Amino acid sequence: MIRILTIPLVSALLLSVAVPAAARGNRDQDHLREAAAQGQVIPLNRLIAEVRARPPYNEMSYLGGPQFDADRMIYALKFMDGNQVVVVYVDARTGRIVGRKP
Repeated sequence: MIRILTIPLVSALLLSVAVPAAARGNRDQDHLREAAAQGQVIPLNRLIAEVRARPPYNEMSYLGGPQFDADRMIYALKFMDGNQVVVVYVDARTGRIVGRKP
């Protein structure tokens, strides 16, 4: 009896966690589209090109899959430097690099 109840309970719990994350992703995308339409952010392809033109990123491979933080208006761009992934944080409004890991 416990096994029968456990599977649906675990499934429901996992779904309840996944739904808010998916909703936030859609909200971030909507916010980004609005900001781009109003000219408040630099288009992503232009940001990527500007970062790729700067040393040392001009020597690295861009990995794609940018992430956007709508609260801070920051893009996280991933590059490959040899065997290491480098994440570059770029202000979507100014194009300024505001951080890097590692």
